[in-house]
Amino acid sequence: MLGDELIKVIRTRNMSSRVKRDTEKWRRAVSTVSWLTAQFPQDSQYQIYTFNTGFRAAIPGTEDRWLNVDDRDQLDKAMKELDKVVPDEGTSLERVFNAINGMSPLPDNIILITDGLPTQGMKKPRGTTISGKARRDLFRRAVKVLPKNVPVNVILAPMEGDPFAASEFWKLAMETQGSFLAPSRDWP
Repeated sequence: MLGDELIKVIRTRNMSSRVKRDTEKWRRAVSTVSWLTAQFPQDSQYQIYTFNTGFRAAIPGTEDRWLNVDDRDQLDKAMKELDKVVPDEGTSLERVFNAINGMSPLPDNIILITDGLPTQGMKKPRGTTISGKARRDLFRRAVKVLPKNVPVNVILAPMEGDPFAASEFWKLAMETQGSFLAPSRDWP
């Protein structure tokens, strides 16, 4: 989530946490979460997970627990905590999908905001680079741990150099009865 172009990502990944949090793409992701939470029905529940090579709840200590939308202070805290997250390292969808699968009750909907296919599974990769095919394989392995019969709605902010991402996430959305969106840079 550091940029749309590989060269910008490479340049930014060695910069300070503040610079990483202020990248246009990351700010769009945070704005998307803010917009989405404003649309939640008042009588519903939610959980916000952030993920890279690991995962955590936006509000530390609330993993495996549903939060109430009508608790505005808690929702505001989740958004403030999200502002502290630094987008760095690789991504493991398998870890966050396992976390979702462990929730009780299971979600009735998943909204996944991402910029591409994962770069690792449950273990760190051996090398420092990963091929498109290997990323697709990691994605397909991660999908296998998703809970069954739960729609996955994907918001993809694509990055160059990830040619399989759009088609794989589109297929995931279609197979789970979810939706797929690749919004313009000025959304939301």
